[in-house]
Amino acid sequence: MEPSTNPFPKIEESILSLWKEKRIAQQSLEAKRDTSFVFFEGPPTANAGPGFHHVIARVFKDIIPRYKFLKGFAVPRKAGWDTHGLPVELQIEKEIGTKTKSDIEAYGIAAFNRRCQESVWRFKQEWDRFTERIGFWLDLDHPFITYDLQYMESVWWLLKKIWQKGLLKQDYKVVPYCSRCGTPLSSHEVAQGYKDVKDTSVYLKFKSQHAKFENTYFLVWTTTPWTLPGNVALAVNPDLTYVYAKFSNGEIYIVAENRLNVFQESYEVLEKVLGKDLVSIRYEPLFPYLQNKNIPNIGNAFQVLPANFATDQEGTGIVHTAVMYGEDDFQLGKQFQLPEYHLVGTDGKFVSDVTEWQGMWVKDADPKIIEALKNLGMLYRTENITHTYPFCWRCKTPLLYYAHQSWFIMMSQLREQLLKNNELIHWEPGHLQQGRFGEWLREVKDWALSRDRYWGTPLPIWQCEADLKHQIAIGSIQELSKRAWQPNTYYLMRHGESTSNTEGYNAGWPEKEGVISELTEKGKQQVKDVIPMLKAKKIDCIIASDLTRIKQTAEILQKEFPGVEIRYDKRLREVDFGVLNHKPLSEFSGLFINALRAPVEQLFITKPEGGESPLEVQERVFALVREVEHEFHNKNILFISHGLPLWVLEGKLKNLSLQQTYELGQQKNAEVRVCPSLNLPYNEKQEVDLHRPYIDEIALMCPECGGKMMRVSQVIDCWFDSGAMPYAQRHFPFAFMKPGEDPDTIDYPKLLEKMLPFPADYISEAIDQTRGWFYTLHAIAAALDLGPAYKNVVCMGHVLDEKGEKMSKSKGNIINPWDMTERYGVDALRWYFYTVNSPGEYKKFAEKDLGQSVAELMVVLNMLNFFSMYAPERIKTAHMPEPKTVLDRWAIERVRTVAAEVGGLLDTYKIFEASRTLEVLFDDLSKWYVRRSRKQFQKPDSSAAFEYQTAFFGFLLLDLSRIMAPFTPFLAEHIWQEVKRRMPNAKLAESVHLDTWPEAPPSERASGLFHDMEVVRSIVAVGHTIRAQENISVQKPRQTLFMFIERWVDIAALEQEYCAIIKDEVNVKEVKVVDTMPESDTIKVLSQEGVVVGFDITETDELRLEGEERGYIRNYNALRKKNGFSPGDKAKICEPKTPELEKFYRDSGRLARIQGATNSTITLVDGIEAIAIEKINP
Repeated sequence: MEPSTNPFPKIEESILSLWKEKRIAQQSLEAKRDTSFVFFEGPPTANAGPGFHHVIARVFKDIIPRYKFLKGFAVPRKAGWDTHGLPVELQIEKEIGTKTKSDIEAYGIAAFNRRCQESVWRFKQEWDRFTERIGFWLDLDHPFITYDLQYMESVWWLLKKIWQKGLLKQDYKVVPYCSRCGTPLSSHEVAQGYKDVKDTSVYLKFKSQHAKFENTYFLVWTTTPWTLPGNVALAVNPDLTYVYAKFSNGEIYIVAENRLNVFQESYEVLEKVLGKDLVSIRYEPLFPYLQNKNIPNIGNAFQVLPANFATDQEGTGIVHTAVMYGEDDFQLGKQFQLPEYHLVGTDGKFVSDVTEWQGMWVKDADPKIIEALKNLGMLYRTENITHTYPFCWRCKTPLLYYAHQSWFIMMSQLREQLLKNNELIHWEPGHLQQGRFGEWLREVKDWALSRDRYWGTPLPIWQCEADLKHQIAIGSIQELSKRAWQPNTYYLMRHGESTSNTEGYNAGWPEKEGVISELTEKGKQQVKDVIPMLKAKKIDCIIASDLTRIKQTAEILQKEFPGVEIRYDKRLREVDFGVLNHKPLSEFSGLFINALRAPVEQLFITKPEGGESPLEVQERVFALVREVEHEFHNKNILFISHGLPLWVLEGKLKNLSLQQTYELGQQKNAEVRVCPSLNLPYNEKQEVDLHRPYIDEIALMCPECGGKMMRVSQVIDCWFDSGAMPYAQRHFPFAFMKPGEDPDTIDYPKLLEKMLPFPADYISEAIDQTRGWFYTLHAIAAALDLGPAYKNVVCMGHVLDEKGEKMSKSKGNIINPWDMTERYGVDALRWYFYTVNSPGEYKKFAEKDLGQSVAELMVVLNMLNFFSMYAPERIKTAHMPEPKTVLDRWAIERVRTVAAEVGGLLDTYKIFEASRTLEVLFDDLSKWYVRRSRKQFQKPDSSAAFEYQTAFFGFLLLDLSRIMAPFTPFLAEHIWQEVKRRMPNAKLAESVHLDTWPEAPPSERASGLFHDMEVVRSIVAVGHTIRAQENISVQKPRQTLFMFIERWVDIAALEQEYCAIIKDEVNVKEVKVVDTMPESDTIKVLSQEGVVVGFDITETDELRLEGEERGYIRNYNALRKKNGFSPGDKAKICEPKTPELEKFYRDSGRLARIQGATNSTITLVDGIEAIAIEKINP
């Protein structure tokens, strides 16, 4: 079907409007039921628009939750956004033109991170629209956001738990390192960035200092020439055989015996030795850069060492070892105390020690190093190779293996637990469990968690400046205050009673002569009464508002605190009353009484004309406190101010919500309240913000020595953020704790089991997530001893172009998902991905295949159109009537059977098999049931029969709609709504997606019914085959069909109904069941599919005329359809008069039959050349 004639996009848009108007998605998401089905959404990043590959991801995510809701489960589906990490940072770097980390720091970390935060929402509207358009129902209004404060606090809590278990450690070892981004990467990130590349490998010579043979060299092969300046040892396998091979030029090379094929000239083998015999032989270093340095352990360098990683499978069997640039090399260096000294900086460039290539990026230096080896006479030969090399998964820079101080989660210690948990997970496709995912777990590496970057969750580890071995992990915002280094204590005091209190007017700024608010005598005494308590607090500084009543309060205190400095600061003034200044207090209070009818947030932004809101007051008083925090340490500070400023300041200092702040209430006159120093990181908006650089300013007290602790500089791998979503999306455990409970000591497994939807019953993503989100979910759950994080996972293969190539902009084969949905509709896309092959297989996408999907769905739409064409506007029947014919019984049993089969397959996550099963039902109902039922709609025996038939078919379509709903939600809804509006007595749900799965089981006789109907269809198929072989159109009736069958289940139905079906389908006058086929030249016999059919091809005059009659009926109805006539429209058809037609229509019975079958009057007219048709007005 051409996209221009495809009805589905328009249908889907109308369904979207219906869902929005009726809040259907929200009703589904918010439904409360006894049993829940847990779904986790793998969060995308919204700093770029959705691509075609996101279609397959989202439709596979959607199908199972839809199905489970129909099965009676509550299925909350919370959207989420992955907002941190290198993907976001690199985009901003391109925009602002930074090239290095020092460029970013010059730009400003705060400004850089602010740009990152803003960027992640650029495409949110498009993502939301895309998600809604493809019918993926998520709670988009309340998503989890990985940069959100509460989310990050939960991530910190998780990391502290991992720290407490001894699994989070700092170590210096070789890690995959991106010199462009200036940070190490984790093994699961590296796994996503491998490419096949062409490189120049080198065979080079290290001269032996062993005196056994002159001119002896160790021949070594490497693919990374840039590591050669850092060489400190050669490694051999102690158990392999090595040979001394002498060449015609007198040089002798040592290689593994099995690698002699690397030589391209003839040689003489002088001696064979084991690798262990070569150990400790010294050699001359290639370059002097390390040899001349006074560094620890240099005396252990430049000798042969034993190592099992040296093999004779490639190269020469001798491995060049640069301990700073290889994982095996580094471990060997630890074992034999080799020197550890970097010749390469963190920017990937050679340092000043390497004088020849100082400041050059190492990969660019490869050709120059090869040339230097040639000039030194140490190059044997080069070889061009293609090998797999890791690249940064985001910036595409070749990675270096680089010794670096990093923080690791010791996943290698959890290997057995990871494997055990994996055994409890159902994987689709199943081979992933022990294959791609299982292999990854068996070879699991420690998780390089830290990133030397900026936009991410800061690593919550603080180190003591006095002793770096003193370290603590922070697991909550509250703990930052609890562990503050030299914290201040703040005392908030309201002025004593004043005249504005007693006389009830607003006394703000500016003060006005004659109405200046001053302390009353009672107020002065109130102030004196609190002096003993304040003296006990040893106040170090008093900071007060500069309004008169506050100054009077401060002056009373000053007499008792002669050595204490008093400062006046206008930021502590009363709220600015604007036009209400000096007006009755009731006018100001009235504003807030009205605001209280709205959410509490409205109260805090309410303000009089020209005045301030409570939030604006809070901003200015808290700005003062932040300055005090930086100036004073371990001091007692007294703030003297007014009721409203102190009220909102207390809420801020106690880190309360607006609701909690409202509930505090204002202080009484001269009342003193105490607040601890919050010691929290605040951004420019005075919001608590755990990001850099704000968190970097927070100092803590060392619990071991009392020293000052500062946070380590790193942020964490953003994959940990997404892997933490089962807990952090609900602010676990904080949102579920009772007042006073300690998040460090809480029984979190018990709390989690009780309060958290965990583990997920279902997750789904593309296959690369076996190294990404699937793994991080699994890893974090194992680290917390929580078992598997998910029970069932469907993993999709990637979508390729029709040639099997990866889609990319450079190849020009990118598919725009919006183009496809606008041209073909979402259901066609969904149906294509479900039915093309199993989820885990690659999809070679060709646009023409969507046309096939449209055609398959048109089969269903045409069934609905058939129903709509004949069904009355109101069907009275309230329930599915009992089927009255064998065809109806077959149809309802087929639907019930398929419902059970599809449900069983979806219960086991066999989505491909389920969709194919449903596809067969489409074909059965359309090509058999609907086609065989046409007469019951077109020419019913009675009005009761018509009511029965339309009701039965309507309820059948409703059940079909229920089964289709998870697969093609728009078409299913369209069917539901079209049938529902005609069946008001059926009391149907507002939407098919709010209804239930068809649960009526197939009857015990279903299998026999299917057998018999299958035999009937086989007999019909054989009859049609004989007609085709004999070139006899099915429109031409014949007298008899003979059939021989071995078994019928329902003999009575054979005689009463099945034979009638066969007669009508094959267009014969009679059907005879025989034991032996009659022998005649006119009876053509054919055996197929277990049945034997004999077909009498004889044509009598009577049969010929009947065939012609049918031909005219068919042609006239085609003419009516072409001209847009409905079955109920009366038509007048004028035929050109011919002698043949006159003769044909002399039979009045024939004319009446044709006119009745076409709802038309037929008139033969002289003088016209072509047939004409017109509508007859009723």
